Amino acid sequence: MARLTRFFQPVDRRFPTRESRIQLLFRLTLITAIATYLLVVVGNVVRITESGLGCPDWPFCYGYMFPGPNTKAIIEMVHRYFAGIVSLLICVIAALNFHWQLNKTLQRLSLFTGVVLVVQIFLGALTVWSLLHEWSVALHLAFGMAVLGCTVVTHLEVRYLDAASATSSTPPTKVTQALRRRLTFLAGSLFILLATGGLMSGSGAAMACGVQFPLCNGGWLPNGGSLNLTHWVHRAMAGFVVLLALLTVRHLLKESRRGASLQPLRTPAIAMMLGLVLQATVGALIVLFQRPDPVATLHNAVGAFAWISTLSLAFIAYRAPIYVPDVEPKPVPAWRKTIDDYVSLTKPRVISLLLFTTFAAMFITPAGSPPWYLVVWTMIGGYLMAGGANAVNMAYDIDIDLKMSRTKLRPTAGGRITAKRAYIFGFTLGLLSLAILILFVNALAALFALIGFFYYTVIYTRWLKRSTWQNIVIGGGAGAVPPLIGYAAANSNITLGAIMLFVIIFYWTPPHFWALALMKRKDYAAAGVPMLPVVAGESETTRQMLLYSLVMVFMTLLMVPIQAMGNVYLAGAVVLGSLFLWKSWQVLKDHSTPKALSLYKYSLLYLALLFAVMMLDRLTVV
Repeated sequence: MARLTRFFQPVDRRFPTRESRIQLLFRLTLITAIATYLLVVVGNVVRITESGLGCPDWPFCYGYMFPGPNTKAIIEMVHRYFAGIVSLLICVIAALNFHWQLNKTLQRLSLFTGVVLVVQIFLGALTVWSLLHEWSVALHLAFGMAVLGCTVVTHLEVRYLDAASATSSTPPTKVTQALRRRLTFLAGSLFILLATGGLMSGSGAAMACGVQFPLCNGGWLPNGGSLNLTHWVHRAMAGFVVLLALLTVRHLLKESRRGASLQPLRTPAIAMMLGLVLQATVGALIVLFQRPDPVATLHNAVGAFAWISTLSLAFIAYRAPIYVPDVEPKPVPAWRKTIDDYVSLTKPRVISLLLFTTFAAMFITPAGSPPWYLVVWTMIGGYLMAGGANAVNMAYDIDIDLKMSRTKLRPTAGGRITAKRAYIFGFTLGLLSLAILILFVNALAALFALIGFFYYTVIYTRWLKRSTWQNIVIGGGAGAVPPLIGYAAANSNITLGAIMLFVIIFYWTPPHFWALALMKRKDYAAAGVPMLPVVAGESETTRQMLLYSLVMVFMTLLMVPIQAMGNVYLAGAVVLGSLFLWKSWQVLKDHSTPKALSLYKYSLLYLALLFAVMMLDRLTVV
């Protein structure tokens, strides 16, 4: 209520004081956030009423600023004029933020909002020029939600401008930090859900699961083509987000009973749950009543409201004065520690990236999207084979791991699991993986998995790692095998495109791993492992990293002329590769740990995004 009263208080029109300027920004940002929400709702009306091509040109309508007596043209132009008003408001707020310089964060928010707004405007034009292509429609909606989020966050930053500086002086507890990360993850998940909803609507998949809910054409799993899969993914994501929200609210209530101070989160948490529950209910009504326009419009409006509430909940957790006391960790049972140790033998974090390249490769073959059960069995088999190889690696490298700070706490080096048991565990996983892949996938995928196991455990671990600085160069082939497994599983054979996937990861591995080796040079020297930084020094290592990065980026671009990928991939590969080369160049000029760490972290993100762009490219073709 105090905030609402603040909105209507008179303001000195000369704005000489900090308080009067904050009050003006409070009003402007609130008006802009409300206007952006209405813009999103009007945009959904445009899509639902199929008015997107009511004006076939852009930015005019049949060459004029104002449409004639055409209902769809009027709806489309109302949307465009509304977008113009919002754009003007965002520009005014940005100008005031940079002129008054009240807060650096506000300036960064204005700059970021401006960039997102420009992309959104371009996507709006592209949607018209592409004749409502499904991906342009989905991206337009996603960036519309991003603009809405930016305006809401800007308003909240103004609202908590003074509170933020007060809370920043008090270090948050570990539980408070964990709660903030949890709320951020929830907001990100909801954004992905909204993006999948835009893709579903733009691709015409709104009724792909029939008129049953929650069943999809009589089953719980996708049982049709790509439209059916798109609709099912949206439903599954919706269920995940609602469950995550319920668990989050339960967690907030539990912490409140434990003495946490969470009063600022109460209102946005209630609004979030109301929005999500109402959105799920309206979504079911859309299916049951075969997507009537008013219900579809309400579904999108409530979704935008849920997005505002969830984003506000996450943001306020960082800005408002909240406090969650730490708790004493409960003793972990011995059996749980043993299970955790065996799981850690498989190196699940390392495997996650390998599995994603396997997964992505299954969706970019000439055979099209594979059935879900084939994906599941391939993922299980791939994890078991890679996990088994990692366990054997740890069993063999106990003497080295004991001398390195990064690895001395591993289960084998720490003495919690003997080398013999690790060997048995690793080879058992490998045999189980082989059986699964042969029985439920195909022999070719099983063969590549076996090759990857042998490559990593024998060629790299036993022969190369301790004998030559080429260990990572030649041994990188082990990490390049997973996409071949996925490709073979989905396509039953290997093409030039699959070989190029292998080559890309082969050349990606040296700069990725040498960035880590630069930071851990002393460890490798103490363990007697001839990594390149130990053998040739930092300067030669960074030079080699840049050379391999250049070759890698060149190989990624070759995917287009061999007709394995199209223009969407080309654009993504150029952007991602340029940033990779820039970071490699920075490491060459500055051998410091922060630069090496930046390249190392980005290299992980780079590979995941590159394969995600491959999937996106293939889906746009389909």
